[in-house]
Amino acid sequence: MRYSLPPLNSFRAFECVARHMSFAKAAHELRLTPSALSYQIKMLEEQLQVQLFVRLNRAIELTSAGHRLLPGVEAGLENFSEAVARVKGMDEDNVLVISTGPGTASKVIAPRIYRFMEAYPKIELRISANLKLVDFYKDDVDLGLRFGRGPYPGLQVNFLMEDYLTPMCAPRLAEQMRQPDDLKNFTLLHEDSMATFLNAPGWKDWLRSAGVSHTVWADKGMHFSQIDHAQDAAIEGAGVILGRKVLCAYDARLGLLTNPFDQKIPATAHYMLVGLENSFQKHKCKIFVDWINAELEELCPA
Repeated sequence: MRYSLPPLNSFRAFECVARHMSFAKAAHELRLTPSALSYQIKMLEEQLQVQLFVRLNRAIELTSAGHRLLPGVEAGLENFSEAVARVKGMDEDNVLVISTGPGTASKVIAPRIYRFMEAYPKIELRISANLKLVDFYKDDVDLGLRFGRGPYPGLQVNFLMEDYLTPMCAPRLAEQMRQPDDLKNFTLLHEDSMATFLNAPGWKDWLRSAGVSHTVWADKGMHFSQIDHAQDAAIEGAGVILGRKVLCAYDARLGLLTNPFDQKIPATAHYMLVGLENSFQKHKCKIFVDWINAELEELCPA
């Protein structure tokens, strides 16, 4: 497909002037003379047959056409920049970008990332922590460390570990509990990110399995959108969380959390690495796969 577009430099000039709302500042950033910059804007306006700026006495403003054009130009220049960065980085095998959820990033990766850095000092590990789905063809991400069920069409999936749910709380609260029915005297902490899974287990399921669903109100308590926030609240004694084994393991090892009861239920989701098949063949990705498997096995031995 052929594209009939004005020169790229004219778009760069337009974006820079619009960002600064100043021809002088834009000319300084682009290292152009004011006359050369004005000429590029004039040529762009002539090719588009619209006026992009209104020149006032001591200022400029975007016209309605300029306002319509700016978002597309900004997005286009950003895409160009990202594409160039990807091409330049094709032969650089030392940068490893892992996408994962905020909870996994803060409770699993962050406390142990120094071990990776010590073992593999030549690899620059970058963690992208968010819940959005990654487009591995467009986003600058090597692998995704996910807690879910799948499927992930078109991607390779490497299973890591199952998980289960059990009540977790600060030790000083656990000392006040003798049986599951005692939970009626404490605040239940809920993390709503699990609700994204169909029929996701929660407090109702655990209380039913413990035989106290008729005495403890499952819906009471505080709700959090992120699991790590709910877990931190539990550490501070705000209540009892239905914690995930993997995410709570590090805090439990530090003595910040404990499980007052042995009863547990399956999380019906598991940890996995996902990505493009060729990504798993890269040396840096193979290293991370081996490392995270070893870390999870050491953190949560079977």
